Amino acid sequence: MSSPRRTAERRSLGDFGERVAAAHLEARGYAIVDRKFRVAEAELDLVARDRDQLVFVEVRTRRGGERGMAALSVSATKAAKVLQAAAWYIERHPEVADLPARIDVITVELARNGRLLSVEHIEDAIRP
Repeated sequence: MSSPRRTAERRSLGDFGERVAAAHLEARGYAIVDRKFRVAEAELDLVARDRDQLVFVEVRTRRGGERGMAALSVSATKAAKVLQAAAWYIERHPEVADLPARIDVITVELARNGRLLSVEHIEDAIRP
């Protein structure tokens, strides 16, 4: 079991990664419409609009590991939870039900000292 300090550090790292991912999207013309949409055991880190498309974004942030490890951390279980959260989001926001939607993954990789190494945006990364 994680200690409260470790849990707070992970949450802080995740929040930082989500801010980096949101800035990345906004710099590319996306509009952030929601953050941390939670329902049951599932969460959407970011919900954005890319012109006429709704984009659900799973953000994976890793510090001090091997390059590419953040992208590999999206397990089949996690993907299923993101798909379920996206369905619930659309159900609770009927105004977006007619928009085409996709699920992207943004990975944020940091050096051990916290320096940003890379941001990778993988469009349409999770599919039913």
